Amino acid sequence: MLKVCRYIPRLETNRLVLRELTADDTEDLRKWLGKDEIYTYWGRAANKGEKNPELLFIDTRPNVNRKPSHDFIWGIEQKETNEIIGQIEVFDVENDRFGMVGYRIAPWLWSTGICTEAMRCVVEFIFSKTTIDRLQGNADVRNIASNKVLQKSGFTLEGTIRHGKMVSQYCDYNIWGMIRDDIFPNR
Repeated sequence: MLKVCRYIPRLETNRLVLRELTADDTEDLRKWLGKDEIYTYWGRAANKGEKNPELLFIDTRPNVNRKPSHDFIWGIEQKETNEIIGQIEVFDVENDRFGMVGYRIAPWLWSTGICTEAMRCVVEFIFSKTTIDRLQGNADVRNIASNKVLQKSGFTLEGTIRHGKMVSQYCDYNIWGMIRDDIFPNR
């Protein structure tokens, strides 16, 4: 079982390849990553790196010795076009036991099932190959599509935070959770 993510494993589904992003993906990212509509329910606007994806691959402090990341961040590549059309991640991993999920996809591919397909693949990987025991996703109650992705991926609606702070905005948001036993009972 993996504890700390020292690499991002390549995962595949019928339509998708989930893989580490590289500087070669900059032009694909530029097509959708900075679009305002993606951030309607994120609790913030697109940041400088999202509007200028080439900045995501520049290390501004190359001499800093960084600890290995516990996060898993995948680009979602569409097999049919070989383009990066989204991103999915397990982040804020705590004690190799808990992680948050997040995802975003090019707006022209919304409601195509791509996020659900990617999420199911990530859930399978996390609970079969890592020590993470709980995944959690938060979704603004107004974001019907994001709530459906979590539901269709097997997450359980655990509650709604009313007038809570999600990133940097106050809104009502749902908390969705999943534990290893939901996928692999008696393991």
